[in-house]
Amino acid sequence: MSQLMVVKKHLNLAWEMIKLNIASAMEYRASFLIQVLGMIVNDVGLIFLWLIFFQKFPVVGGWDFTDSALLFAVTTTSFGFFMIFGGGAMTIARMIHQGQLDYFLTFPTNTLWHVVVSRTEIPAIGDFIFGLAIYLIFIDYSLGSILLFLGVAILSALIFINFIIITQSIGFFVGNFEAAAEQLFHALLGFTLYPQSVFHGWLKVIMLTIIPAFFIATLPVSLLNNFDWNVLLVMFLFWLVTLWLAIWIFYRGMRDYESGNLINVQM
Repeated sequence: MSQLMVVKKHLNLAWEMIKLNIASAMEYRASFLIQVLGMIVNDVGLIFLWLIFFQKFPVVGGWDFTDSALLFAVTTTSFGFFMIFGGGAMTIARMIHQGQLDYFLTFPTNTLWHVVVSRTEIPAIGDFIFGLAIYLIFIDYSLGSILLFLGVAILSALIFINFIIITQSIGFFVGNFEAAAEQLFHALLGFTLYPQSVFHGWLKVIMLTIIPAFFIATLPVSLLNNFDWNVLLVMFLFWLVTLWLAIWIFYRGMRDYESGNLINVQM
Protein backbone atom coordinates (compact mmCIF):
# COMPACT_ATOMS: atom_id res chain seq x y z
CA MET A 1 0.00 0.00 0.00
CA SER A 2 1.43 3.39 -1.01
CA GLN A 3 2.10 6.07 1.58
CA LEU A 4 -0.63 8.22 0.04
CA MET A 5 -3.17 5.44 0.52
CA VAL A 6 -2.05 4.98 4.14
CA VAL A 7 -2.50 8.68 4.84
CA LYS A 8 -5.92 8.65 3.18
CA LYS A 9 -6.93 5.59 5.22
CA HIS A 10 -6.02 7.24 8.50
CA LEU A 11 -7.68 10.54 7.57
CA ASN A 12 -10.86 8.62 6.73
CA LEU A 13 -10.63 6.86 10.09
CA ALA A 14 -10.34 10.20 11.88
CA TRP A 15 -13.30 11.66 10.01
CA GLU A 16 -15.51 8.65 10.70
CA MET A 17 -14.57 8.63 14.40
CA ILE A 18 -15.38 12.33 14.76
CA LYS A 19 -18.72 11.95 12.96
CA LEU A 20 -19.61 8.98 15.16
CA ASN A 21 -18.67 10.82 18.36
CA ILE A 22 -20.68 13.92 17.45
CA ALA A 23 -23.65 11.86 16.23
CA SER A 24 -23.64 9.90 19.51
CA ALA A 25 -23.59 13.12 21.53
CA MET A 26 -26.44 14.60 19.49
CA GLU A 27 -28.72 11.72 20.44
CA TYR A 28 -29.22 13.76 23.62
CA ARG A 29 -29.66 17.15 22.00
CA ALA A 30 -30.40 19.09 25.16
CA SER A 31 -27.17 17.84 26.75
CA PHE A 32 -25.26 18.55 23.53
CA LEU A 33 -26.52 22.15 23.33
CA ILE A 34 -25.91 22.77 27.03
CA GLN A 35 -22.29 21.60 26.72
CA VAL A 36 -21.59 23.74 23.64
CA LEU A 37 -23.45 26.84 24.85
CA GLY A 38 -22.04 26.45 28.36
CA MET A 39 -18.49 26.60 27.00
CA ILE A 40 -19.33 29.66 24.89
CA VAL A 41 -20.77 31.41 27.98
CA ASN A 42 -17.63 30.51 29.94
CA ASP A 43 -15.39 31.96 27.21
CA VAL A 44 -17.53 35.10 26.92
CA GLY A 45 -17.10 35.62 30.67
CA LEU A 46 -13.31 35.47 30.30
CA ILE A 47 -13.13 37.93 27.42
CA PHE A 48 -15.53 40.24 29.27
CA LEU A 49 -13.16 40.30 32.26
CA TRP A 50 -10.26 41.25 29.99
CA LEU A 51 -12.39 43.96 28.39
CA ILE A 52 -13.01 45.49 31.82
CA PHE A 53 -9.30 45.17 32.68
CA PHE A 54 -8.13 46.95 29.54
CA GLN A 55 -10.61 49.75 30.10
CA LYS A 56 -8.71 50.49 33.32
CA PHE A 57 -5.24 49.73 31.89
CA PRO A 58 -5.32 50.33 28.10
CA VAL A 59 -1.81 48.97 27.45
CA VAL A 60 0.07 46.22 29.31
CA GLY A 61 3.64 45.66 28.19
CA GLY A 62 2.80 46.88 24.70
CA TRP A 63 -0.34 44.74 24.44
CA ASP A 64 -3.79 46.30 24.15
CA PHE A 65 -7.23 44.70 24.15
CA THR A 66 -7.11 43.96 20.40
CA ASP A 67 -3.90 41.96 20.85
CA SER A 68 -5.45 40.03 23.75
CA ALA A 69 -8.64 39.42 21.75
CA LEU A 70 -6.50 38.00 18.95
CA LEU A 71 -4.68 35.84 21.51
CA PHE A 72 -8.02 34.54 22.82
CA ALA A 73 -9.22 33.87 19.28
CA VAL A 74 -6.10 31.86 18.40
CA THR A 75 -5.99 29.94 21.68
CA THR A 76 -9.66 28.97 21.84
CA THR A 77 -9.84 28.09 18.14
CA SER A 78 -6.69 25.93 18.29
CA PHE A 79 -7.88 24.35 21.54
CA GLY A 80 -11.22 23.65 19.87
CA PHE A 81 -9.51 21.98 16.89
CA PHE A 82 -7.37 19.92 19.25
CA MET A 83 -10.21 18.67 21.46
CA ILE A 84 -12.60 18.01 18.57
CA PHE A 85 -10.13 16.10 16.39
CA GLY A 86 -7.64 14.79 18.96
CA GLY A 87 -9.38 14.64 22.33
CA GLY A 88 -8.26 11.04 22.79
CA ALA A 89 -4.73 12.28 23.51
CA MET A 90 -5.98 13.48 26.89
CA THR A 91 -6.78 9.89 27.93
CA ILE A 92 -3.42 8.24 27.19
CA ALA A 93 -2.04 8.34 30.75
CA ARG A 94 -5.28 6.90 32.17
CA MET A 95 -5.36 4.11 29.58
CA ILE A 96 -1.72 3.28 30.31
CA HIS A 97 -2.38 3.07 34.05
CA GLN A 98 -5.53 0.98 33.64
CA GLY A 99 -4.21 -1.23 30.84
CA GLN A 100 -6.87 -0.03 28.40
CA LEU A 101 -4.64 0.35 25.34
CA ASP A 102 -5.32 -3.33 24.57
CA TYR A 103 -8.44 -2.41 22.62
CA PHE A 104 -6.50 -0.25 20.15
CA LEU A 105 -3.79 -2.86 19.67
CA THR A 106 -6.32 -5.18 18.01
CA PHE A 107 -6.79 -2.89 14.98
CA PRO A 108 -4.64 -2.79 11.82
CA THR A 109 -4.19 0.97 12.16
CA ASN A 110 -1.54 3.17 13.68
CA THR A 111 -2.15 2.78 17.42
CA LEU A 112 -1.23 6.34 18.41
CA TRP A 113 -3.35 7.87 15.65
CA HIS A 114 -6.33 5.72 16.57
CA VAL A 115 -6.04 6.66 20.26
CA VAL A 116 -5.77 10.38 19.51
CA VAL A 117 -8.80 10.55 17.18
CA SER A 118 -10.93 8.15 19.26
CA ARG A 119 -12.47 10.87 21.42
CA THR A 120 -14.20 14.18 20.68
CA GLU A 121 -14.83 16.64 23.49
CA ILE A 122 -18.22 18.17 22.65
CA PRO A 123 -17.75 21.40 24.68
CA ALA A 124 -14.74 22.17 22.45
CA ILE A 125 -17.17 22.90 19.62
CA GLY A 126 -18.17 25.93 21.69
CA ASP A 127 -14.50 26.95 21.99
CA PHE A 128 -14.08 26.76 18.23
CA ILE A 129 -17.23 28.81 17.56
CA PHE A 130 -16.20 31.39 20.17
CA GLY A 131 -12.66 31.73 18.83
CA LEU A 132 -13.83 32.32 15.28
CA ALA A 133 -16.50 34.76 16.47
CA ILE A 134 -13.98 36.78 18.50
CA TYR A 135 -11.73 37.06 15.46
CA LEU A 136 -14.58 38.25 13.24
CA ILE A 137 -15.91 40.72 15.83
CA PHE A 138 -12.76 42.40 17.12
CA ILE A 139 -10.19 42.02 14.32
CA ASP A 140 -10.16 43.72 10.93
CA TYR A 141 -10.24 40.84 8.48
CA SER A 142 -10.36 39.80 4.85
CA LEU A 143 -10.80 36.41 3.21
CA GLY A 144 -7.03 35.98 3.10
CA SER A 145 -6.58 36.88 6.76
CA ILE A 146 -9.34 34.44 7.79
CA LEU A 147 -7.63 31.63 5.90
CA LEU A 148 -4.31 32.57 7.51
CA PHE A 149 -5.97 32.62 10.93
CA LEU A 150 -7.44 29.15 10.44
CA GLY A 151 -4.15 27.79 9.10
CA VAL A 152 -2.17 29.19 12.03
CA ALA A 153 -4.78 27.91 14.49
CA ILE A 154 -4.55 24.39 13.02
CA LEU A 155 -0.74 24.43 13.24
CA SER A 156 -1.00 25.66 16.83
CA ALA A 157 -3.48 22.85 17.57
CA LEU A 158 -1.06 20.25 16.15
CA ILE A 159 1.68 21.52 18.47
CA PHE A 160 -0.85 21.36 21.31
CA ILE A 161 -1.57 17.71 20.50
CA ASN A 162 2.15 16.85 20.39
CA PHE A 163 2.67 18.36 23.83
CA ILE A 164 -0.25 16.40 25.27
CA ILE A 165 0.98 13.12 23.76
CA ILE A 166 4.47 13.71 25.19
CA THR A 167 3.25 14.52 28.70
CA GLN A 168 0.60 11.81 28.78
CA SER A 169 3.10 9.20 27.52
CA ILE A 170 5.35 9.81 30.52
CA GLY A 171 2.87 7.47 32.23
CA PHE A 172 4.62 4.56 30.48
CA PHE A 173 7.74 5.21 32.56
CA VAL A 174 6.56 6.51 35.96
CA GLY A 175 3.28 4.71 36.62
CA ASN A 176 0.15 6.72 37.32
CA PHE A 177 0.90 10.09 35.71
CA GLU A 178 -2.69 11.09 34.91
CA ALA A 179 -3.02 13.88 37.49
CA ALA A 180 0.43 15.32 36.74
CA ALA A 181 -0.24 15.31 32.99
CA GLU A 182 -3.50 17.14 33.56
CA GLN A 183 -1.69 19.76 35.66
CA LEU A 184 0.84 20.31 32.86
CA PHE A 185 -2.04 20.69 30.41
CA HIS A 186 -3.69 23.36 32.56
CA ALA A 187 -0.35 25.10 33.00
CA LEU A 188 0.05 25.32 29.23
CA LEU A 189 -3.51 26.52 28.77
CA GLY A 190 -3.03 29.14 31.46
CA PHE A 191 0.13 30.50 29.83
CA THR A 192 -1.66 30.89 26.50
CA LEU A 193 -4.54 32.98 27.89
CA TYR A 194 -2.51 35.90 29.24
CA PRO A 195 -0.83 38.78 27.35
CA GLN A 196 2.51 37.28 26.45
CA SER A 197 4.48 40.41 27.32
CA VAL A 198 3.85 39.84 31.06
CA PHE A 199 6.18 36.80 31.12
CA HIS A 200 9.86 37.42 31.79
CA GLY A 201 12.94 35.63 33.06
CA TRP A 202 12.46 31.98 33.95
CA LEU A 203 8.81 32.05 32.90
CA LYS A 204 9.89 33.03 29.39
CA VAL A 205 12.47 30.21 29.37
CA ILE A 206 9.78 27.72 30.44
CA MET A 207 7.49 28.96 27.63
CA LEU A 208 10.27 28.29 25.11
CA THR A 209 11.10 24.81 26.38
CA ILE A 210 9.08 22.79 28.89
CA ILE A 211 5.69 24.39 28.25
CA PRO A 212 5.58 25.58 24.60
CA ALA A 213 3.10 28.44 25.03
CA PHE A 214 5.45 30.67 23.00
CA PHE A 215 4.88 28.51 19.90
CA ILE A 216 1.16 27.99 20.53
CA ALA A 217 0.21 31.58 21.39
CA THR A 218 2.97 34.18 20.99
CA LEU A 219 4.18 33.25 17.50
CA PRO A 220 0.66 32.86 16.04
CA VAL A 221 -0.32 36.34 17.28
CA SER A 222 2.92 37.73 15.84
CA LEU A 223 2.20 36.04 12.51
CA LEU A 224 -1.33 37.41 12.32
CA ASN A 225 -0.23 40.92 13.24
CA ASN A 226 2.75 40.97 10.90
CA PHE A 227 3.13 37.95 8.61
CA ASP A 228 6.67 36.65 8.27
CA TRP A 229 7.63 33.47 6.42
CA ASN A 230 10.56 32.92 8.80
CA VAL A 231 8.24 32.92 11.82
CA LEU A 232 5.90 30.48 10.06
CA LEU A 233 8.90 28.26 9.27
CA VAL A 234 9.96 28.29 12.94
CA MET A 235 6.45 27.18 13.99
CA PHE A 236 6.41 24.45 11.35
CA LEU A 237 9.85 23.13 12.34
CA PHE A 238 8.88 23.14 16.01
CA TRP A 239 5.79 21.10 15.13
CA LEU A 240 7.94 18.58 13.23
CA VAL A 241 10.40 18.24 16.12
CA THR A 242 7.67 17.79 18.73
CA LEU A 243 5.82 15.37 16.43
CA TRP A 244 8.92 13.19 16.16
CA LEU A 245 9.43 13.39 19.93
CA ALA A 246 5.78 12.53 20.66
CA ILE A 247 5.85 9.49 18.36
CA TRP A 248 9.21 8.30 19.71
CA ILE A 249 8.21 8.59 23.39
CA PHE A 250 4.84 6.88 22.84
CA TYR A 251 6.23 3.89 20.96
CA ARG A 252 9.28 3.63 23.23
CA GLY A 253 6.84 3.39 26.11
CA MET A 254 4.76 0.81 24.28
CA ARG A 255 7.69 -1.61 24.46
CA ASP A 256 7.24 -1.78 28.23
CA TYR A 257 3.45 -1.51 28.25
CA GLU A 258 1.75 -4.04 30.49
CA SER A 259 -1.57 -5.22 29.20
CA GLY A 260 -4.53 -4.98 31.49
CA ASN A 261 -5.92 -8.20 30.02
CA LEU A 262 -9.20 -6.35 29.47
CA ILE A 263 -11.77 -7.16 26.85
CA ASN A 264 -13.66 -3.96 26.09
CA VAL A 265 -16.39 -3.33 23.60
CA GLN A 266 -16.45 0.30 22.47
CA MET A 267 -19.25 1.67 20.36
